[in-house]
Amino acid sequence: MGRKNYFEKLEREINLQREYEKIESLVLQSEAFGIPSIENDIERYFINWKYKANYLSFYEIREQLGFTYGFDGVVAVSYGSIDSINDFFDYCEMIVNMIYIIPEGKRLSHVDNINKIKRLVNYDLNSLNHEIRKIDDKYLIIQKDAAVSEVVDIVKDSLAKIILEYNHYLLKGDLERKKAILLKIVHVLESKKQEIKKINYQLHSDYSYLINNFNIRHNNCDISNTKNYNEKFVKMSDQEKEEWYDEIYQMGLLIFLLLENKEKSTKIVNIKDIQRNAKK
Repeated sequence: MGRKNYFEKLEREINLQREYEKIESLVLQSEAFGIPSIENDIERYFINWKYKANYLSFYEIREQLGFTYGFDGVVAVSYGSIDSINDFFDYCEMIVNMIYIIPEGKRLSHVDNINKIKRLVNYDLNSLNHEIRKIDDKYLIIQKDAAVSEVVDIVKDSLAKIILEYNHYLLKGDLERKKAILLKIVHVLESKKQEIKKINYQLHSDYSYLINNFNIRHNNCDISNTKNYNEKFVKMSDQEKEEWYDEIYQMGLLIFLLLENKEKSTKIVNIKDIQRNAKK
């Protein structure tokens, strides 16, 4: 094996506990003497957060999620334990959203530490094939997907939100919520059925079969309904069902991209016609 260069030696496996503690140190410690910590300012402005529900403080949310801290003398020390990737995702979502509780002008006091936090979070999430996306006024962690990124830029905001939600890490294993999102996508594509047939009839046929027979558009699990009952689907494991739902989701994204490409192609054809006619 050849010698590793400097940059290759810098690469290492992500230690989630260590990354959590690094980010926490930036949140809990002040950048300079006399300036409050990010944590202090989050607590100060927590009362103004519209999603606070029945929580009285940010620390109470920390307790709920298991990300508490204490003091070793005057130094704040994190007590949380990151036992899974989802724990790390929970923490990152919490901190990123809480930072934006602090008014923009006040965040300037923490600009260095906030930039370091963003850099660490973005790097770590990217290494785990995830990213932070802003949906309305919330920051959520979703799985990275090139098709998703392209589609959310070409559809209406309301549809973009549910497309992004499908990729949220907490939806893994949630068949009912995934089904509900797929059904909303189906309703949007229904009005373009004839257009989709012309673009790719086989894709339309396959997509229609799956949404009609895999308990999305119809109840395919009721044995008394001989018309719609699908024994093959019913006997699948939850993991197999989720894999098929994810496949249907990807097919829906592909259809949106094909529709967008068709619209672009039509515009190009129109431009060509105008140019040809102008030369006559």
